Amino acid sequence: MGEMSGYTHAPVWAVLVCAVVAIIGFFNHTRFIRAGAHSFWAERYFNKNLPKEIRNMPFAQLPGAIAMTLATVMLCYTWISGNEVLDLLVAPVAIGMFVFLGVAVKRTYWPPQKAKPQWLCDEEERLSERK
Repeated sequence: MGEMSGYTHAPVWAVLVCAVVAIIGFFNHTRFIRAGAHSFWAERYFNKNLPKEIRNMPFAQLPGAIAMTLATVMLCYTWISGNEVLDLLVAPVAIGMFVFLGVAVKRTYWPPQKAKPQWLCDEEERLSERK
């Protein structure tokens, strides 16, 4: 028999799961940015009884969604792989995925000020003035 070339095909369910998680991440990031001081996101962010990972999760949604999009691209590529040059081009996609996953984890624990929407900065300032 002929020798199989390329990567083993990724299961369709894995492609679908990565794609759906990426879409949800982009959608929730948009909802977080457009939310306001009286939203679910603000209530969860200012609830000190919740773990830091849960409170800061919105800051990881965009880099996490980008990482899942790159994972979807990699998994879809397994269905057409076989060309050595194109197979090598998947390496930067994989590296990018891991970089964005690292950014997502970092933002979960230490969100940068620039990642905070204006409504959240205003609410933090308002709450600090009350004290």
